[in-house]
Amino acid sequence: MSGILIRQGDGSWLEPDDAGYAMESELQEILALHPELIPGVSTAAKTCREFQSEAGPADIVVVDSTGELTLVECKLASNPQIRREVVGQMFDYASRLWKMDIEQFSTQWQTRTSRPLDLDDAPEGLSLRDSLASNLKEGRFRIVLAVDRINPPLKRMIEYLNAMAGPATSVIAVEYSRLKQGPIEILMPQVYGQELAEVKSAQDRRDLTGWDADSFRSWLQEHDPGNVEPFEFLLATARSAGLEFVGSKTVNPAGSLPILDGSSKRLGTLSLFYFSGQGTSIEFNFTRMSKMSDAEAPDAHVLDLFLSKFEDVPVLRDVALNLRASGFASRKPNVPLSSLSRESVQMMISALGTLRT
Repeated sequence: MSGILIRQGDGSWLEPDDAGYAMESELQEILALHPELIPGVSTAAKTCREFQSEAGPADIVVVDSTGELTLVECKLASNPQIRREVVGQMFDYASRLWKMDIEQFSTQWQTRTSRPLDLDDAPEGLSLRDSLASNLKEGRFRIVLAVDRINPPLKRMIEYLNAMAGPATSVIAVEYSRLKQGPIEILMPQVYGQELAEVKSAQDRRDLTGWDADSFRSWLQEHDPGNVEPFEFLLATARSAGLEFVGSKTVNPAGSLPILDGSSKRLGTLSLFYFSGQGTSIEFNFTRMSKMSDAEAPDAHVLDLFLSKFEDVPVLRDVALNLRASGFASRKPNVPLSSLSRESVQMMISALGTLRT
C-alpha cells in the first residue's frame, strides 16, 4: 500500500496505481524539466541531458545560478547496473568533469542543448563564470542517483560513499515513486543519505567565501601582501573608467571586471585569481566576443586599435599577440599582477576603454 488515498467524486477513498516508468528516459525527462525536484537544486537551475564526456553521456548535468554543479544518474530497479556498475559510472562522469576547462564545458553544453550557457546570469555581486570554473577545477559536485525503487543494500552503499567521499562531494540517492489515478499523477521523492550530505554541504559552504573587493584585499594583506597596493590601484583605475569589480564564491579569492561595449553588452572579462606559487594573476577572457557575429562584435578597426594599445604595454604583448592570432579565443598567458607597473595598469585600462567606443 502506498499510504496515499485519493478521495473520489462519490466520497470514497481509493489508492492510486503504481505507474512506474517504462524507460529510464521518462524519469530523466521529469528531472530535467523540473530540476527543483532534485535535492539542493533551485528553480533557477539549468539542465543539460546526456552531457557528453570521455566517459560517455551523463544523464543530467545541472548548473545552479550560483555555479553549483549537480550530476544525476537515472536508473530503474530492473536495470542490472543498479548496484555496482552505476557507482563506478557516477564517479567516472565526475572525474571527467573534474578540472574541465570552463570554455570546454560551455561548448559541450551548447552542443548538446543548442542553447548557450549564459555565464553572466548570476545573482548580483557574484560571477557565475568564476564560481563554475572553480567548482570544475576543485571537483566540487553533488552526485545524485535517481531511482524508482531503492533497496537496503543500495541505501547502505550510498551512505557509505557519502561518508567516504571528500568534503567537496556529496552523494545521495532519491527514490521517485510514481503513482497515477486517472488524470492525476503523483510523484513521491524519498531521499537517502541527505542528512550526512547536508552536514558536509554546510561545512563546504563555510569554506566558500563570497569575495568582494574588501574581503579580497583583506586576504591579500595576510597571504599576498606585495600585491595589496597593485590590487587597490587596479580597482581604483578601473572604477574611474566605469569598470566595477564583481566577486566570486570560491575557496581561494577570485573576481572579475566585466568588459562591456558602449551599449553595455558584455564582451569579456578581466579576471583576478590567486595561484599558489604564482600569486595573484590576471586573465583576459574574450571567448564570448570570439563567438559573436560581425554585426554583434565591435568594428574591426576598434578591435585593431585595442590590440595595438595592448601591444604597447610590454607585459601584455604576448596576451595581445595570442588574442590577435586566435581571433580573441585565447586566454593565455596569465599575467602576474605584480608585473604590472602603475603606468602599465593605466595603459591597460585605457586600452579596454577603446572597446566602449
